[in-house]
Amino acid sequence: MLNKIFCCVCLLFAAGIIYSQSNYNGWNIYTSFREVKGVSLSGNSVWAASSGGLFNFDSGNPANLKKYISLDGLRSNELTAVISGNDGLVWAGAFDGSISVLNTADNSWKQISDIYTSSEPFKRINSFYQYGNFMFFGTEFCMVKFNISQFQFVDQPYTRFGNLAVPNAVYDVLVVNDTVWAATKNGVAYANINTNLPIQSNWSVFVAGSSPMKDNLSNCLASFDSKVFIGIDSGMVYYQNGALNTFAPQYNGVPVEDPVYRMAVSGDVFYFSTYSNYDGYRGNYRIFKVNRQNLANAELVQSGTEVNSLEVNAAGDLLIGTVTSGVEIYRNSSAQFIYPNGPASNVFQDVAVDISGSIFGVSGGLNAGVYRYNFTNWRNFNTTEQPWMYGNDYRHIYASKYSGKVWAGGYGPGLLEINGDSVVSYDNNNSCLKPLEGNFTLVEAMGEDNGGNFWLINRAANNGLPIVRFSASSQCQAFQTPSNPSATTMIYMAIDNYNTKWLTFPSDLPGQPRGIAYFNEGTSPNGTIIPATSLGADMTTVYHAVTDKSGEIWIATDNGISIIRNPQQVINNPGTIPQTEKMRIIENGISTPLTENVQFICVDPLNNKWIGTLSNGLLYVSTDGSTLLGRYNTLNSPLPTNKILSIAVSQSTGVVYFGTEKGLVSLNTIAAQSLETCDKIKPGPNPFVIPSDTKLKIDGLVAESTVKIMTLSGTLIAEFESPGGRIAEWDGRDLSGNLVSSGIYIIAGFNKDASQVCTGKVAVVRK
Repeated sequence: MLNKIFCCVCLLFAAGIIYSQSNYNGWNIYTSFREVKGVSLSGNSVWAASSGGLFNFDSGNPANLKKYISLDGLRSNELTAVISGNDGLVWAGAFDGSISVLNTADNSWKQISDIYTSSEPFKRINSFYQYGNFMFFGTEFCMVKFNISQFQFVDQPYTRFGNLAVPNAVYDVLVVNDTVWAATKNGVAYANINTNLPIQSNWSVFVAGSSPMKDNLSNCLASFDSKVFIGIDSGMVYYQNGALNTFAPQYNGVPVEDPVYRMAVSGDVFYFSTYSNYDGYRGNYRIFKVNRQNLANAELVQSGTEVNSLEVNAAGDLLIGTVTSGVEIYRNSSAQFIYPNGPASNVFQDVAVDISGSIFGVSGGLNAGVYRYNFTNWRNFNTTEQPWMYGNDYRHIYASKYSGKVWAGGYGPGLLEINGDSVVSYDNNNSCLKPLEGNFTLVEAMGEDNGGNFWLINRAANNGLPIVRFSASSQCQAFQTPSNPSATTMIYMAIDNYNTKWLTFPSDLPGQPRGIAYFNEGTSPNGTIIPATSLGADMTTVYHAVTDKSGEIWIATDNGISIIRNPQQVINNPGTIPQTEKMRIIENGISTPLTENVQFICVDPLNNKWIGTLSNGLLYVSTDGSTLLGRYNTLNSPLPTNKILSIAVSQSTGVVYFGTEKGLVSLNTIAAQSLETCDKIKPGPNPFVIPSDTKLKIDGLVAESTVKIMTLSGTLIAEFESPGGRIAEWDGRDLSGNLVSSGIYIIAGFNKDASQVCTGKVAVVRK
């Protein structure tokens, strides 16, 4: 089996496939650059590979910072390694195995996708090493050699190193005196670089049990003092004169034998980072140095920083790739942290857009607080920025429909209210919210009713009253869960036109159902719990629910979507299970039920639905769900993953935001809320050059407008109905489907009774 995989990989690499990144108009990506996996130096120029993309700055002038994401030329934003070559090329390797190469001379990109498209299950690029005209890549399953000038692989990948187990992750590569070294998951391997490296017998190895190594896991390599140093999970060893030796310099009289993760060399000084391992949990992060003249003793340089990457410049400044704080420049016992402005995390477990259009996100369990983007800067609300906050674990976000308030539901810190830059926390000390125990207060589902009251779920409240209402004056009252008071794990909320609260139960914790509950304090009985199995065939879990613009309840499940077309049923017959139907899509004239595992549903201003799935990206469907309007995934869009966690739409602009585990992605759409009155149409681009891949945007319409395109003399050229919102589109063609001639055209938009009429002009240039 391994030989078969090996042959397939060899054939693939011999092809030398180059991948070209597509351009995606109307899309944008927002990522965090704080988790830096790799750092490379070229003089004062610092290149950093982060989980949100690549960035570059001058260590002498860090304010002059530039960032690169997939829309700029990277194949992937989730970078894991970087090297700035001595020829002006910057190589960025990613978690998915892709490699993007930036030519700094002309800012052009090339892509190497061979590893990315291989059939290997784990493809991460762990390291680069340049040796003359060759670049070595260390990956999760092999080492490869690449000819830089010819831009192609030299020979077959190196997958077998002596008698080391396979597959074998290569974490670091080093070439010293014509000997190539590989620090791997299963030991250390070395070979003469001039031999046939794909042949496993040409490699010699060191492993625990037959050498001074106490552990096979080898993290890093460095050449210092005519020795090759190897950082392993039980300290260090070094190779000299054909022998491997233990290296354990003393700090305060105690040998340093903690795992060594990264190394760096500057002149006569050797730096290395360590951590302590307590039952699988890392801690006690430290950076030491030893001098060539005194290798037996280590000096503590810094402690407390979890190191992903370690470099040192000619001036002796440490450049540290950190886990949460970007690149740390450690100079003269002081630290400066450099990273592009962005959200505190790449995980957008939930996302919301407030009435001003600002975007809010929360990470869901990563303790990253709340992040907000106002189209100028990201601001992060957390205990670092606001030390008085009770915690950073927020998992839900909700923006008010009536005011500038935004609420974040905390897993422990209770409720956070953000209004502009004003922040207030609510828990059992200043509200009717109750903790699980101590002061640990959980807030999950949130929403507003037609009277402006704010509702939430106070999960696991110790008074057994999880459904909480805050009035406009912040007075609160709590209620039991209908039909099962012990059920409190409700995650999402939809409130319909009758003020009925629909609450999802995605969990099957002891005593907790799976399904959806409805609750209306004005009826008797005030609701019940509907098991997921009662919503439709093969439905076992409910994730999300939303009320659309016609008042219907759309429920996301692990087997498609269940729709309650008439939620008034539960007002007329409280306590009963309402009639539901499964969403069906008509494709090729055949109506079939949707069976996707749906995580999230969002309703845009045109009442069309955005459907986020667990593993197949996004579906965009018509108001009733029967027509598929669009499908987006990693193959045809900048989505970094097909797992969609959350969706929000700006009612005023029509921009839709998709939350993922790898950043926030947005798409400009024409589904903007219509105007109540109109005056002047704003077409764009103006002039409109045809033929064009993009259509003319006709902005400034009232609801359900008819649009006419006319010559200056009044001759009708084109006529069509708008989608129903503020924006319509025109492809530059007349009533017969032909491209119009160059000239000035009048655009008129009017509603059904012509009580609202708006006009504008556009210049058309036909190439």
